[in-house]
Amino acid sequence: MPADLPRDALLAEAIDTMASLTRDLAAAGPYPFRERHLGRTRMNVLYQLSRTGGLGIGALAALLDVTSGAVSQQVDLLRKAGLVTVDVDPADARARIVRLTDQAHTEVAGYQRGWIEAIAPRFDDLTTDEVADLRRLLSLVRPSGRTTP
Repeated sequence: MPADLPRDALLAEAIDTMASLTRDLAAAGPYPFRERHLGRTRMNVLYQLSRTGGLGIGALAALLDVTSGAVSQQVDLLRKAGLVTVDVDPADARARIVRLTDQAHTEVAGYQRGWIEAIAPRFDDLTTDEVADLRRLLSLVRPSGRTTP
């Protein structure tokens, strides 16, 4: 039985499965904004904004584990590229909220749908309860602070 294996061996198998899924995700289709050569940090900003609907610079910096200055530079470039808007925070006129433009939202959402459609068949043998268990267990994995879409 797999549970009879040492914890390190079980973890290695789980990570290997995740790596396999990651490779499948990378092969799933065209990367969004490929023609713009955005780089990892800007892609991570876009990904976080797609998940949240909009965030302040400080919140983005915390999620990405980078400085607020680094995020501000990336947001400036994304704004100039027409991919994000920066608006006054209605709760605090000193703060700004960064949001995806409609075009950027559409492209990121399409890419994420493509990922799900490409990978979902690998989970066809799982029951709804097992998928819920998987989701719950993955939510327990400590985030690194850095995310890659």
